[in-house]
Amino acid sequence: MATQYVVSRDGTRIAYEIKGQGPAIMLLHGAGKTRQDWTKIGYVDRLIKDFTVITMDLRGMGESEIKIEEADYSMDKLCDDLCAIADACGIQRFTVWGYSLGGSIARYFASKTDRVTALVIVGAPLGQMINAKFDQYADGFIAQWKPVVKAYKEGTLSSVEEKSILEGGVLVWSALFPAMQTWPLIKPKDIRCPVLLVVGSEDQDVMEWVKSNQEACEGCQIDVKIVQGTNHNQEFTDIEKTYPVVEAFLSSSLQ
Repeated sequence: MATQYVVSRDGTRIAYEIKGQGPAIMLLHGAGKTRQDWTKIGYVDRLIKDFTVITMDLRGMGESEIKIEEADYSMDKLCDDLCAIADACGIQRFTVWGYSLGGSIARYFASKTDRVTALVIVGAPLGQMINAKFDQYADGFIAQWKPVVKAYKEGTLSSVEEKSILEGGVLVWSALFPAMQTWPLIKPKDIRCPVLLVVGSEDQDVMEWVKSNQEACEGCQIDVKIVQGTNHNQEFTDIEKTYPVVEAFLSSSLQ
């Protein structure tokens, strides 16, 4: 099916696709990726056998509208985008599966609404998303590109320069990074539905969170599955290892 668009609550145009029949599942891609990656790796072809599959481009990415202000990436607005797509599809309740950045957004969404029937998170912690390493990287990126972003907003860049920074995502990341640093802290107990957390044994950041937060997960509807031999990128790209784990969870959670 061709790309469809919905206008979110704040007027931002969000791109999505819907395929298949059955219980609905919405897929949220990672940073620097688009909804097409779910299809390229093979997840969509497997899921449409049993599900209505909704893939979307997060705001500022893929075919969704580019936004360049920090306020455009508040968690409330990102969650509004998911609701807008579900409403456009006529779907009230659905599963959400997010990878990396998409996983972080998904867990916030599942803590804010009862519309999520089950949550799959791959390669993202269930607690504090931002660590000192990310803070340092984000601060450096923002400082490096601040003069260029200022020049863009003032209209003093050449057309070639404008095209370059738009295609490179500089404007989006310069707005998204500081927004991420202000996203509120949520805890595992805040999530309102059953959760599967999939983490590769070589994904050091998320594995560290898992080892340090076993007590916080006790008594919650959280199932942690460690996929041996995969790092952060491979958690998504190695479909033969990741998909069977998710498939088993989806089968049990939707019974």
